[in-house]
Amino acid sequence: MARYSYERNRMASSHHGEHEMLPITWPFRAAGTVLVLATVWFCTGWGIRDLGPEERLAGHMPVFWSGLLLAVVLVVLGAIMNTARERRRLAKLEA
Repeated sequence: MARYSYERNRMASSHHGEHEMLPITWPFRAAGTVLVLATVWFCTGWGIRDLGPEERLAGHMPVFWSGLLLAVVLVVLGAIMNTARERRRLAKLEA
């Protein structure tokens, strides 16, 4: 029974056994998390600025833009990794 529940609850993405060549998802999940954090930082910065002219969140916009850039880099990295993995998978199938 334990083996059945283990196999039934496997993720669609893995680095082990027969599922080794499935797409990698961690860069996309990380990019989504970074985007959420950047949006929270952006909204918090404008909220603090609305409190008064002397109230500021240090590095409000640079941190936001850095978060967006990091998210884009993670998505591009994930695409490159999955493209390379797909090419290796196709090469194994043709061999």
